[in-house]
Amino acid sequence: MLVSTEANSTAESGPPRHMGPMRLAFAYLRDRLRSPFASSMGIMTVAMAVSLLLQMLTYAIVARSMGPHEFGAFATVAALVAIVGSFSGWGAEQLILRRVGRAREELPQGMATSFVFLALSAPPLVLLSMALVPMVIDSSIAWQIVLFVAISDIALARVNKIAAACYQAVARPGGNARLNIGFATARVLAALLWVIAAPRHDAQSWSGYYLAVSVIAAALSLWRVRQDLEPVEWKIAWHEWRDGFQFSLQTLSMAAFGSTDKPVIALLSNLSTAGLYAAATRIAMAAAIPVRSMLYSAYVKFFQLGAQGPRSSAQLAVRLLPLGIGLGILGAGATALMAPLAPRILGHAYIGPDSALLLLAPVPIFYAVYCLGLDVLVSTGHAALRTLAQITMPPINILLCWLLVPAEGARGAALAALLTHASLAVIAWLMVGWLVRRQAQGSIASAGGAGRPSAG
Repeated sequence: MLVSTEANSTAESGPPRHMGPMRLAFAYLRDRLRSPFASSMGIMTVAMAVSLLLQMLTYAIVARSMGPHEFGAFATVAALVAIVGSFSGWGAEQLILRRVGRAREELPQGMATSFVFLALSAPPLVLLSMALVPMVIDSSIAWQIVLFVAISDIALARVNKIAAACYQAVARPGGNARLNIGFATARVLAALLWVIAAPRHDAQSWSGYYLAVSVIAAALSLWRVRQDLEPVEWKIAWHEWRDGFQFSLQTLSMAAFGSTDKPVIALLSNLSTAGLYAAATRIAMAAAIPVRSMLYSAYVKFFQLGAQGPRSSAQLAVRLLPLGIGLGILGAGATALMAPLAPRILGHAYIGPDSALLLLAPVPIFYAVYCLGLDVLVSTGHAALRTLAQITMPPINILLCWLLVPAEGARGAALAALLTHASLAVIAWLMVGWLVRRQAQGSIASAGGAGRPSAG
C-alpha cells in the first residue's frame, strides 16, 4: 500500500499522541509558528511595520514643516492622482501574483507583460491627471504639484510595486521587504534634505523633492530585480489585457474608496480640515500593518485554492478571520493610544486629529474582515463582484461626508469613514455567502443529474 510523502512527513513532524494537553497545545503552536506561512507573515509584518513607520516619519516631517493648509493641498492632489492612476500598469501586480502563483516558471514572461503594460498605460494617465485634477482642486494649488505627484505616483512608485510583487509571487518575502523599506527610506532622506536645503517649505517645493527621490528609488528597484530574479523574457501575454482591466477597475474602486473623501472634505470645509483628516487617516492605516502582512502572506494561496471554487477559498478566509480580527484589535488599541500624542508629533497647528483618531480606531478590524471576503471574490474569478462592492463605497462615503463634515469637520469625516468601512465588511461577506451557496446548489444539481438513469 502506498502512502504519500506529505502524509508521512506530517505524521512524523506532528506532536506525539501521548503528550499531555498543555504540551500538545504548545507543540501545535510551535509547529504553526515554524510554518512557511508564519515565517512569511513574520517577515512581512516587520517589513511593513518598518516601511509604514518610515512613511509616517516622512509625513510627520512634511506635515509639521508645511502646516495643515499646505499639507491639505498636497494630500488632496495625491488623493486625486491615486484615483486617476488606478489603471497604471493595467493590473500588473495582480496579474503577476495570479500567473506565477499557479506556475512558478512563468515569472520571466509575467515580468515582461507587467512592465510593458506599465509603459503603455502610465504616460497617458499622467497627461489625464494634468487635464482633470486642476479642474477639481483649489485654484491656489500650482499645476507643478499635480505634474510632479502624477509622475511620481502613477509611473515611478508603480515600478517599485511591480518589482515587489515579483518577489511576493515566488515566495521571497525578504526581497519584497528590501524594496519597500528601501523606497520608504529614500523618501525619509528626501524629506530631511528638503527641510534642511529647501528655501521654502510648501507643497510645491516638496513635490520637486518627491519626484527626484521617486526616480532614484524606481531605478534601484529595477536594478535589484535584475540582480536577484530570472532575466525578463519578452513574450507579452496580450490576452491578459481583459483581466488586467478587471484588476484595474478593482484598484480604481479601492482608490476611490480611500481617496475621494479628502477632496470632498476640502470642498465642504477647507484645506486645513482636509489636512487634519489626512494626517489622522495616515496614522490609523499604519495601525493595520499586522493585518496587511497577513493578507499579503496569504494572497497567493487564495489564488491557488480559488481554482477549486468559492468554497475552498472561503474556507481559507474563515480560518484566517479570527487571526485577522485579533490583529485588527491590536491595531485599534494602538490607534487609541496614539490619539493623544498626535498633536505633539505633528505640531500644535494640528489640533483635532486626536478625536478623529479615536473614531478611526476600529478601522483595522473592519479592514481585516472585508479584505478577506474581497480576496475570496477576486481569487475565484469574480473580480467584477469585488469591484462592484468597492465602487458602491465612495457614494456612501460622500453622502456621509456631506451630512457630517460641515458641522463636525475632521471628526465628521472620520465617522463617515468608519461607517463606510463597516458597510463594505457586510457587503463583502454577503457576496461570499451567495457564491458559496451557488456552488453548493450546483454540486447538488450535478449529483442529482449524475444519479438519474439516462433517457436511453
